[in-house]
Amino acid sequence: MQKTNACIVVADGGRARLFVAVVDDAAQDRMNLVERECLVNSDYRAHGGDSPARTKSERMTNRQAGDVHPIDARRDQHRLELERRFAREIAQHLAQFTRGWNHGSVVLVAEPRLLGLVREPLHKALHRDVELKELAKDYSHLTAAELREHLALNRMIPPRVSGAR
Repeated sequence: MQKTNACIVVADGGRARLFVAVVDDAAQDRMNLVERECLVNSDYRAHGGDSPARTKSERMTNRQAGDVHPIDARRDQHRLELERRFAREIAQHLAQFTRGWNHGSVVLVAEPRLLGLVREPLHKALHRDVELKELAKDYSHLTAAELREHLALNRMIPPRVSGAR
């Protein structure tokens, strides 16, 4: 197996998983994903970033539901700041990982809000000849094989040739 200049980052507010694309030397059409690293946003999880209360808080921002309680507004603002810091950390980590690449591609798959937060610092951090592809989905819970299939269906990576596994 040989590593390529292609990596996939799958992130949500609590963690970011970095995969590299590897190609089977015997069959060039067999690209697989191998998880290399996992960044954890421990502050986000510690402040209830994945809790059901988060959903209720977001529901309460709906204009029809009435005004948002000041505590909920501050909590949401704090969570946004934690996500913004994590987005910068992801961008810095990817810049370091791709350092020395004169070409290649990075596929960034993240929740829509986090994707928006990562986009600007990542564009600044990557070499100009490294292609950045984006997909606004939460695939952070998928296995490497499931992720590979979903990315192929969304045309983010080449589809698997029939018969290849």
